[in-house]
Amino acid sequence: MSEELSEACGVFGVISTSKTQNIFREMYWGLLSLNHRGQQSYGFVTLNQGGFHKREDLNLIPTDPREVRSLESTLIGPIGIANARYATSGGSGLRHLQGGKQPLIVSHRGRRLALSYNGNIVNASALRSKLERKFGKFKTDADTEVLAKHILLSLDESAGDYERAIGEVLDIVEGAYSAMMIDSVDRSLYAFRDVRGIRPYCFGKRGDLYAFASESPALDINGFAEIDYVSPGELISVKSNGEMTRKQVRKARPAFCSFEFAYFSRPDSILNGTKKAVYKIREEFGKSLSKTYSDKTEPIDLIVSIPETADDSAYGLHEATGIPWERAVRKNRYVTRRAFISGTGERDDVIDKKVNIVSDLVRGKRIGVIEDSIVRGDTSKANIAKLIAAGSKSVDVFITFPRITNPCLYGVDMATYGELIGARMEPERIAKWLGADSVNFQTIDGLVNSIGISQENLCLACVTGSYPTATAQKLAVEIIRQHKTGKTATIVKEKRVYERRD
Repeated sequence: MSEELSEACGVFGVISTSKTQNIFREMYWGLLSLNHRGQQSYGFVTLNQGGFHKREDLNLIPTDPREVRSLESTLIGPIGIANARYATSGGSGLRHLQGGKQPLIVSHRGRRLALSYNGNIVNASALRSKLERKFGKFKTDADTEVLAKHILLSLDESAGDYERAIGEVLDIVEGAYSAMMIDSVDRSLYAFRDVRGIRPYCFGKRGDLYAFASESPALDINGFAEIDYVSPGELISVKSNGEMTRKQVRKARPAFCSFEFAYFSRPDSILNGTKKAVYKIREEFGKSLSKTYSDKTEPIDLIVSIPETADDSAYGLHEATGIPWERAVRKNRYVTRRAFISGTGERDDVIDKKVNIVSDLVRGKRIGVIEDSIVRGDTSKANIAKLIAAGSKSVDVFITFPRITNPCLYGVDMATYGELIGARMEPERIAKWLGADSVNFQTIDGLVNSIGISQENLCLACVTGSYPTATAQKLAVEIIRQHKTGKTATIVKEKRVYERRD
């Protein structure tokens, strides 16, 4: 990947129908297996007869045994939800990160809800204005509070009828959200998903336990064998007596995020019932590149991957072509300052320190570099320079994801439009700027065929500029218009304001 990107969150929730069972261990291991989806903060909420119990903090989920035991002693109860968060709404300063930690607990007229969700609300600003007239000033600037209070309001107006309330939420709240919540009134666990099903969501059963998660490995690690998927627009409730209800509340054309397959999801995840692990799909990406660019791959002596999400695609390209593959580009896992949240000068220094080239493997050889995607291009440029300095004869770059030309408005923290190298340059210019001999992007057909989901049921907005929801489409057009006019942009991504020149 040219830059490390992050998504909104990883979510995990579990309920036991045995009232004496504590579910902390399942909740802890489930969330830990999702830490790749959010690393700025974590939070746990449980419910027992004494009410809600919450523990949260910034940074990674703790692994020190003393800290884990402290969490376990506090988070007692048969029902709980958890969240590993990366902030794509609100600010990125300490105050904003502290205020935006999930799960969030809100209350209204005797009802308390704990909410954890993964995604991004596109029309959060307009909804916030409406809700503040009802609830007063918000405590946070995160769109989690918008979603939580909209649910409270809808429950109030529907006299606690969840199917009606969530139906209204699905009609009005635009964006991506795989959400779970605990209701203090009926002590049940609820899970629902936006009508497009943009972000992944699955659930499973093990004995008297039911669990919901962003990705299937969070269920696998806890021994949940009966795994299924929350459908777009579906509401699932599990009561403490074990009664489970599934309701298709609203229905629309699905638009699952295609970028999940290229970068975000764990390689051992199985997404949206594809019946194929993500790493196998990534292998297909590499095989597809071999077919599309057979003339470019034929002269290559050695395939290398920019670790680690491109490894599986590199293996696929190796299998299809017979060209040797070596892990000659190595990442220092202990350089933890992420390039995409650093200032320009600091980012360059981090990029330089993060990757090392095994010179003996690449010297004098024509190299084919496999990357999962290119966003800004900074890291790709630095790595190509290192390969050339190490003695590579030539460097051709193969990208497993198509050229990104538009920002994501559904929770992927991509660069702003003006920073997207794919929006500013054609492949030939990109290659020249990177210092590569060529840059070869996956075709849309190659991507879609490898995934095995029809194009009409995938979100490819960052590639095509065609967004599955109306407000996002309108906003994207305005972002591009402001960029092309050269004006200083004050772009409200509904929940986030940019005051900058692209």
